[in-house]
Amino acid sequence: MDPQAPAPPDPWGDVSYRQLLTGLREFLRTDGQRHLDDPNVASIGLGYKVTGGRPTAELSVQFTVEEKRVGPEALAALGTHPVPEAVTVAGVRVPTDVLERRSQPALAGGRSSRTPVASVPRGGDADPTARRRPERGTSAGRPL
Repeated sequence: MDPQAPAPPDPWGDVSYRQLLTGLREFLRTDGQRHLDDPNVASIGLGYKVTGGRPTAELSVQFTVEEKRVGPEALAALGTHPVPEAVTVAGVRVPTDVLERRSQPALAGGRSSRTPVASVPRGGDADPTARRRPERGTSAGRPL
C-alpha cells in the first residue's frame, strides 16, 4: 500500500495549463475590450485571486476598478456594471477577482524617486511580455 495521499483532482480537467493560458490571453484580447469600455474598469489581466488582502494559489481574471461597490444601485450611481463571478475559457470556469485601484498622489514640488513603469493606454494592444529592442549605440541595453 502506498503511504502517499492521492493527488488532488486536476482543476482544469483535460485542458492543459498552456491551453488554459492561451484561451485566457485570447479572452483578454477579445472580451477584455468590452469590459474596458466600462468607465469604472481601469484594467483587466491575469493573476492570483486575492482573499483577505492576501494572494491565494487560485488563478483568476483580475479586474481593477476605480471604486469597488456592491449592489445594483451603487453600481448604477457609478455608471458601471457588475463584473461576472467567473468566465468560462476552453471549457474551464475561471473565477474573477475585483481589485480596487489605489492611487497615491505625486510628491508635491518634486519628482518621485521611483522608476516609472511603462504602461499601455486603454485599448492598447501592446504585448507586455514582448522584449524591447536595445537603443542605438548599446548592446542589449548596455553602452558599447
